[in-house]
Amino acid sequence: MEIKFTNYLYNEKEINFTIEHKTITGITGTSLTDYIEILTQRKHGKGTILVNEEKITKENIKNYQKRISFIPNLLVIPKYVLTVNELMKQTIKQNNLIIKDYSKKIRDSLKIVGLDESYLERTLQTLSQSEKKILQYALSLISNPELIIVEEPFKFLDNKNEKKIFMLLQRLKEQFNINIVLLSTDQNTLHKYTDNMIFIKNNQVILEGPTTEVYQRVDFLKKNKFLIPEIIEFTYLAKKKKSVKIDYHKDIRDIIKDIYKHV
Repeated sequence: MEIKFTNYLYNEKEINFTIEHKTITGITGTSLTDYIEILTQRKHGKGTILVNEEKITKENIKNYQKRISFIPNLLVIPKYVLTVNELMKQTIKQNNLIIKDYSKKIRDSLKIVGLDESYLERTLQTLSQSEKKILQYALSLISNPELIIVEEPFKFLDNKNEKKIFMLLQRLKEQFNINIVLLSTDQNTLHKYTDNMIFIKNNQVILEGPTTEVYQRVDFLKKNKFLIPEIIEFTYLAKKKKSVKIDYHKDIRDIIKDIYKHV
């Protein structure tokens, strides 16, 4: 699922960006909540939106919206919903989903994120923060989305569960052809886990491209008040102040290899 926004006017700002097919794309900067509205089309602007080269119109916009799942920062639990099973059934009802065997769909969604059937009878109050976060991914899969938008994707997760979720995102991308968009201000996380990046300032896109390339524009990012990932900052200072001939990497082990090679 490729999504292109071209000459798209939102809050009197012109926006141009692309979510490429089968990628994990990070969006960072100010007004991230506006970009949730833009991507989900809860609020409409003026301009061209193309999904797989098909133009989104008033007539087909609901079909577009059905292909998207949004995972908010915190799990929203409706009143009188006590168990995981009740919450998943409520999600089906709220979204008016037509599912032939909803019990199987619920079990399959849990299985994909690594939760077994025993979770169905768990009381929501007994779940840890990391379990709630993982459950949100299961809830998002019930509608068979082609795009999943995640707000602060790894918040409340320890290192073990963070890696678990990343492996899940990779699987959704590679095996199920689901596009993933991560909205966050955590530059270390975005640098580590995304394929492409989009930087927002004053509601406009000021930089986009492959993650490994855009984060090398350290001076530009600093000028625009973006924090620099720690691993990029280390390499940047080594190259600038110590004249060390090393490349930018995502993995610290690759930097160590470079240092041994050139220093």
